Amino acid sequence: MATAVLVIGLAVAAVLLALLLMTVLSANFRVWPTPGEGTWQSYVFWPLFRGLNLLCFLMAALDTAGTFGLPTWLRAIALAGLVASTTLFVYAFHVLGRDNSYGAQDGLVTGGIYRWSRNPQNAMLIVVYGCLMVATDGGGTYLLCAAMMAVYTLMVFCEEPWLEGIYGSPFRNYCRRVPRFFNWRRALICLKVSAMRCGGSKVGMASRRR
Repeated sequence: MATAVLVIGLAVAAVLLALLLMTVLSANFRVWPTPGEGTWQSYVFWPLFRGLNLLCFLMAALDTAGTFGLPTWLRAIALAGLVASTTLFVYAFHVLGRDNSYGAQDGLVTGGIYRWSRNPQNAMLIVVYGCLMVATDGGGTYLLCAAMMAVYTLMVFCEEPWLEGIYGSPFRNYCRRVPRFFNWRRALICLKVSAMRCGGSKVGMASRRR
């Protein structure tokens, strides 16, 4: 069973990755974002995409051999990371909205979690599958999850020209402010501000004690 799932998963991944690469490299071909329901892109992309997601988790359930012999504590941390990143993905999905997440043109969202990443859903799902393969530590799961992570990465590059074509200069300005996957600069500023506030609070407490 595990071998069959792996073979099917690799075949699906190969087709899906090829289509996404063609979308990135060609100006006249696009499989994602799909133009809408009833198009050949929707009939091709969604079964492949959803199928590969499902096959990754099915492979993880079947493939528990411990290929690299990772320690239990590391696999437990990965499992916790999987839960946390899934929660953030659900939140980002809620902020953007179902239709916008599936390729609609309901407006450019730049607030909330989208100040930290232009693509928080994809970024979190890349983490989800990275954590899944570490938590499982199975050879087949490593292969399929790595393919799924590549799919989510390519989807981001497929979306960017499409979004620029729709939203124009507001999207380009947004790209200049917010990184593609995670706003490390903003995170460092927030940490510095928090540290300064914490330091100021300690000084104030010491003064009151005197």
